[in-house]
Amino acid sequence: MRDLRYAVRQLAKAPGFTAVAVLTLALGIGACTAIFSVVNSVLLRPLPYPESDRLVVVIETKLPEIPQFSVAPGNYFDWRERTTSFEQLAAVREFSYSLTGAGEPVRLEARRVTPNYFATLRIRPAIGRDFTAEEAAAKSNVAILSHGFWQRQFGGRREVIGETVRLDGQAFTIIGVLPERFSPGSTTEVYTPVDYTEDNKNHGGHYISVVGRLKPGVTIEQARSELALIAAGLAKQHADTNTGWSIKLVPVLEATVGDVRPVLFSLLGAVGFLLLIACANVANLLLVRATARAKEIALRTALGASRLRIVRQLLTESVLLAAFGGLLGVLVAQWGMSVLLAFAPDTLPRAQEIALDGRALGFACVLALVTGIAFGLVPAFQASRVNLNEALKDGGRGTSEGGRRQRLRSGLVVAEVAIALILLVGAGLLFRSFARLQEVDPGFRPDHALAIDLTLPLKKYGTGPQQAAFVAEATARLAAIPGVQFAGAAQIVPFTGNDYNLIYKIPGRPPLPPGQIQGTLYYAATPDYFRAMGIPLLRGRLFTAADAAGAPRVAIINEALAKLQFPNQDPIGQRINITNADSEIIGVVGDVKHYRLDGDTRVQAYEPFAQVPFNFLTVVVRTETAKPGSPAAGVSPAALPAAIRAAIYGVDKDQPIAGIRPLTSLVANSVARPRFAMFLFGVFSAVALLLAAIGIYGVMAYSVTQRTNEIGIRMALGAQPRDVLRLIFVQGGRLVALGLAGGVAGALLLTRFLSSMLFGVSAHDPLTFVTIAGLLAAIAALACLLPARRATRVDPVVALRSE
Repeated sequence: MRDLRYAVRQLAKAPGFTAVAVLTLALGIGACTAIFSVVNSVLLRPLPYPESDRLVVVIETKLPEIPQFSVAPGNYFDWRERTTSFEQLAAVREFSYSLTGAGEPVRLEARRVTPNYFATLRIRPAIGRDFTAEEAAAKSNVAILSHGFWQRQFGGRREVIGETVRLDGQAFTIIGVLPERFSPGSTTEVYTPVDYTEDNKNHGGHYISVVGRLKPGVTIEQARSELALIAAGLAKQHADTNTGWSIKLVPVLEATVGDVRPVLFSLLGAVGFLLLIACANVANLLLVRATARAKEIALRTALGASRLRIVRQLLTESVLLAAFGGLLGVLVAQWGMSVLLAFAPDTLPRAQEIALDGRALGFACVLALVTGIAFGLVPAFQASRVNLNEALKDGGRGTSEGGRRQRLRSGLVVAEVAIALILLVGAGLLFRSFARLQEVDPGFRPDHALAIDLTLPLKKYGTGPQQAAFVAEATARLAAIPGVQFAGAAQIVPFTGNDYNLIYKIPGRPPLPPGQIQGTLYYAATPDYFRAMGIPLLRGRLFTAADAAGAPRVAIINEALAKLQFPNQDPIGQRINITNADSEIIGVVGDVKHYRLDGDTRVQAYEPFAQVPFNFLTVVVRTETAKPGSPAAGVSPAALPAAIRAAIYGVDKDQPIAGIRPLTSLVANSVARPRFAMFLFGVFSAVALLLAAIGIYGVMAYSVTQRTNEIGIRMALGAQPRDVLRLIFVQGGRLVALGLAGGVAGALLLTRFLSSMLFGVSAHDPLTFVTIAGLLAAIAALACLLPARRATRVDPVVALRSE
C-alpha cells in the first residue's frame, strides 16, 4: 500500500507524462480489447445450443467438380437408417412464405424442417410445443415462430398459441415460439414441418441440408469414417447417382462462421503489434523519467533500500499506469466496437452477439497487468542500477544517461519502426489487393440497375404457365415505367448468394463414365434479362417472345462453356441437354462472375423462362442513363421503388416484394470483407506509424538535450549548422535503417499469413515493400527534423557556461 500511495503521488506530480502514457496505453489496450471481443463473440463463444460441440453439418462433396453441396433426400434416409454415430440426423430446407392479411404483403424467410430438428439442436420452444411426426406426415398447417417475428407481428403476446397466421393464402396454426437467442444470425422467421418421405428414393437431386448430433464419446473423425463407408456402399447400390460422391462433416460453429476466421485472427495479430508499439513508447518514457529520477533512486539506495525494493516500487508505478490505461481502454474498446460494427459487412456472422462481455473485460484486465509488467520491467531494472558516487556528487549538475540505457531506448525505437513497417506492408498489400479486385469486370453492368426479389406462392401460382404469365405481365409493366430501359428476370442472378447448378449433356456424344458429371450454373431468363443486366451478346441472338412454352427448345451459353465443349467449332446450332430436353444453342454471351469478383469463371447456360418457369425469381430493371451531349441527366434507380411496387401490385395486390436493391450494392457486398480488413488494417497501421514517429522524435529530442554540451563544443570549434544536422540525421537514420531492415525481414515472414486474403498481389510484392519502406523513412526523417533544427540553434556560449 505504501508503494501504491507513493506511485499515485509520483504520477500526480508529472501530469503530462502520466496523461501521454495512459492515453498511449488506452489506445493499444482498447484496440486489442475491441478486436478480441469480436473474435470471442464470433469464433470462441459456443453457439446457444446445449453441447453444441457435438453438432455437425453433413455436406456432400464430389471432388474436384463440387467441393461442397447440399444433400439428396434419398442419401439422408439411408444415412439415418445405417449410422450408429449419431443420436439424431435432421433435415432442413430453406423456403419462403407470403404473409398476407396484415397490411402490405410481406415475404417471410422460412425453413421446412423434419420433426426432430429442434430435438437435434436440443432447443425447446419458449412458448408452446414442438412439431410431431404425425403433423409432418400429414403435412399439417402448423408453424413455429422466431422470437423476433413473434415480437414484431404479435406484440409478444403469450396468448398467440392457437392463433393463425396466413402464409401463401392459407391459415397456419401457431403452436410455438422459439427462444430469443435461437439460431444466431439467422433471418428465418417461420418454421413448418415436413418429413421428406415422398423423396426417400431421390438420390440424384441435392436440395436439403442435414445437421446431426454425435453420440457421447464419438469423434467427428469416427463419424466421418462411418459415413464414408456408407457412402461407398451407396455408390455401388446407386451407381448412376452416387458414384464419386463423398461426405464431409463440419462442426456447426465452423459452418456458421464460414471463412471469416483468417480475417479476424489477422486483425487480432495487427492490434497485438499496435500494443507492442504503445508499450515500447511508454517504456521509452519510463527510461527518460528514470534518468531524471536517478538522484532520488540513488538517495533511497544509500538509505538502505535494496534493488528489489526499488524495482518493486517502479513496477508498481508502471502497473498503475497500465491499470489507468486499461480502464480508459475499456471505454475506447466500447467506442471502437460501435465504429467497427458500423463498418462491418452484413455477412459478418454472429455480429448481433458482439459485446463487451465478462470474458472480454477479463481479457482487458489481464492485458493491462501483463503490459504494465512488460513495459515496466526492463526500465525498472535499468533504473535500479545506479552508481551512488556518480549520482550523488555534484548535486547541482544534471544526471546524464548511461550508454546502456541509451542503447535500450534506441533498441525500442528500432523495434517500433520494424513493427510499424510490418503493419504498413500488410495494409499496403490489402489496399493493392482491393484495388485489383475493384478492377475486375463482373461481366455485367451493375450501374443504373435494380434487383427485385420475388417468390410466387405455389398455392396461387402452382403451374408453369401461371408463373410464366405473371412474370411476362410484371416485366412488361415494369418496362413501361417512365425512365426504365429494360426489365428482365431470371430465377437467380449473380452476387445474391444463390445459385442453381444442373448437370448437362451434349447430345450425340458418348456417355461419360459412371461418377463423372458435367455441371453448369443454370439460369431461366426472360428475353430482356441480358439487356437489363448489361451482359454482352458475343454470337448468335438473344431470346425473344417467340421462344414460348410450345416453341422449339433453345438455349444460350457463356463463352467459357463454348470454349470447353466446342473449342474448334461454331456452337451456334449445336444442341445441349440441361433440363431433360435437347435445346438448340442460339447464342453465346460473355462470362459473368456469379459468386465473387475474385471467383473463378464458371460455365453458364440459359434457357427461356417461358419454357422453364420457376416460382422464385429476381427481376432486374435498368434505367435510362444520360446521353452524350444531352442536357437530360438520366433516371436515378433510387427514384423508382414506389413505381416498381405499384407495377407489381398492379399484377397481384397480394404479391410480396422481398427487397429492391441496386445491383451496385450486390457487387459491393461481395467485396465487403476485404474492404473491412483493408480499412481496419489501414487504421491500425496509421496509428502505428504515428506512434513510431512519436517514438523517433522523442529519442532524437532527448538525445539532442543530452548532447547539448557536445554540440556547443563542436560549434565553438567551427562546426556549421549543416554539420550538426548531418550528425543528428545520421544518428536517427541509423536507427531507422536498422528498423526498416528488421521490418522487411519480419514482413517477409509474416505477410504470407495474408495470402488467403489477397487477390492479384503477391504477399512479397516488391512495389509494396519499397513504397512502404520509403514512406516510413520519409516520416522518420520528418520526426528527426525538429530535434535536428533545434540542435543547430544551440548557443555555444550558453552550452559551455553550464560546465
